[in-house]
Amino acid sequence: MRGGDGGPALYAAFAVMGVGMALGFGPTLTRALADVRPKGAADASGVLVTVTQLGQLTEVAAFGTLYLNRLDAQGAQGSGHALWVCALALFVAAAAEAAAGLVRRR
Repeated sequence: MRGGDGGPALYAAFAVMGVGMALGFGPTLTRALADVRPKGAADASGVLVTVTQLGQLTEVAAFGTLYLNRLDAQGAQGSGHALWVCALALFVAAAAEAAAGLVRRR
């Protein structure tokens, strides 16, 4: 598949990752704001959205750096390998985040 578009497996992987992120984002925000009093809801939601955007920015920079690093190491033929390394790293990060979300608050 060198120089190809990645094939149906890549598109399926992207679809599964996108659905997983969509299903996890709403409940995460809901759980984070569940115990906030109405008086502080505006401030709490503003801080939460800001921290979420900062996290997304950091992840894009980190995984973009990982991708470009793998691309440089493999040469022009290694774009598929670099993408799969990035996808695997994203999976590990998502699994760690899911596990952290399962921890009950006291």
